[in-house]
Amino acid sequence: MNTISNYIADHLEKGSWIRKLFDEGNRLRSLHGEESVFDFSLGNPIVEPPAAFLEALQSVVSAEVPGKHRYIPNQGLPEARAKVADFINERFQTGVTAGTVVMTVGAGGALNVILKGILNAGEEVIIPAPYFVEYDYYVANHGGAVVHCQLDEQFSLDLAEIERSLSARTRAIIINTPHNPTGSLLDQDILNALGDLLADTEKKYGSTIYLLCDDPYGQLIYDAEAPNPFAAYHRTILASSFSKDLGLAGERLGYIGIDASMEDVGTLIAGLVFCNRTLGFVNAPLLVQRSIAAMDSLRVPQHEYRERRDLMVQVLQSAGYDFVMPRGGFFIFPKSPIEDDVEFCLKAAQDYRLLIVPGSGFGRKGFFRLSYSVPVEQIKRSQDTFTRLLQDYNK
Repeated sequence: MNTISNYIADHLEKGSWIRKLFDEGNRLRSLHGEESVFDFSLGNPIVEPPAAFLEALQSVVSAEVPGKHRYIPNQGLPEARAKVADFINERFQTGVTAGTVVMTVGAGGALNVILKGILNAGEEVIIPAPYFVEYDYYVANHGGAVVHCQLDEQFSLDLAEIERSLSARTRAIIINTPHNPTGSLLDQDILNALGDLLADTEKKYGSTIYLLCDDPYGQLIYDAEAPNPFAAYHRTILASSFSKDLGLAGERLGYIGIDASMEDVGTLIAGLVFCNRTLGFVNAPLLVQRSIAAMDSLRVPQHEYRERRDLMVQVLQSAGYDFVMPRGGFFIFPKSPIEDDVEFCLKAAQDYRLLIVPGSGFGRKGFFRLSYSVPVEQIKRSQDTFTRLLQDYNK
């Protein structure tokens, strides 16, 4: 009996390494206790929301306003959209307006709304690897075809590889910076070169190609300046959320931002608002929209994640791992000491109660991902475990 579709059944069978390790972590904790398990598998924000958000939320909840919980415009509250537009413009010196912002159910919701709005059946979306594997499913949700191309050895864009991947069927490319799973940050020069390449390809085929910038880690940047995707390309769409920088992952508040000067922006926004409604999201969570609209600023210092980054780097360097220094987000993507990264991660879990995710699950074999969005004490206590694990392969 076909209870579910063949497509869903196939992907349930393959499963997610992150989900498998989450379940394994729960099993190990039940057997050995919390302090005996080192779980670096999940990208769950550990830093609590800032006091300004909590104060705004309390004020919104306590205010006696008629209709406070009723339906709102599918595009989002005007005051929330205005606040987000100001936030984007402050970061990128661009021309986003309240009218070119769509409030969404997280960044994942934003990407699904965008892809639903721009894709015709069979059109291609380029995804540089390694990558957040849900991108594959988001594109498939809306009839698109994924074209993978590899990032270079420093986890920056390989423009030659991207050029080979472009075709008359290309509709979009997804970039994610700071990057999950590597923590890398694109430089402005490489982003500008990508913009030139996309513009040339549009002219070559007479097509329309979008640069989709997935930006949920945009405020988690260390020792560097954030690149500006709007300055790099004329058809940029920003998809982001407040999950990581404000610590609101469970509240599912995201947004889409587009420069008001983009060609046919009114038609594009109307299409995205239609998709926001007909995909069943209807509108983004209302109390959180009201709360961010009431905040003086959406800029939040990220000292706590930088502290964790520095500690995690010290642990891995001392233990002898090979990795590219992360400049943002809360992930590191070291090389596995053996080619079979799955075997390495299974050994880490079974023999050392250390939960790390195989790079194969992100489209790059021979590496593993770890999240340092964990308690500081866990990072400090993990030094010996990471060292002994690697020594097992260097004997």
